[in-house]
Amino acid sequence: MNANFKRMVRRQRYLYERDSAIGVLHYSSEDELYRMSPYGIFDYEKEQQETEYRSILRKAMYLGLSDLRDDNLHWYELVVDYYLTEPRYTLGQLGVKYGVTRQAVTKTLHKAMARLRRYATYHLNILLSE
Repeated sequence: MNANFKRMVRRQRYLYERDSAIGVLHYSSEDELYRMSPYGIFDYEKEQQETEYRSILRKAMYLGLSDLRDDNLHWYELVVDYYLTEPRYTLGQLGVKYGVTRQAVTKTLHKAMARLRRYATYHLNILLSE
């Protein structure tokens, strides 16, 4: 039994040495194989995960916008007008539209974005835990 085990170990060592002499690589895990692969399998999987994460982020943002609309319609309209309309409004144009100064638009926009970030972060945590 002991002689058979030694023979197997010796044979395995010989195969590794022979493979390394002709350029065959051995990997310890499947992830390492993907990282070292010339075909970029790991990059493809990573890109797919990033695409999925971006879609979750987008969904969380739209859920946050929905909460912002329910919470404060004026802030929602300001954020949508400034960030999501084409062509984009300037702060001065928004000030004229809402009858306030450009500085008031800026301050209100910062408050609205802080609230939107809170809502979106809340929804993102829920979506990621699913």
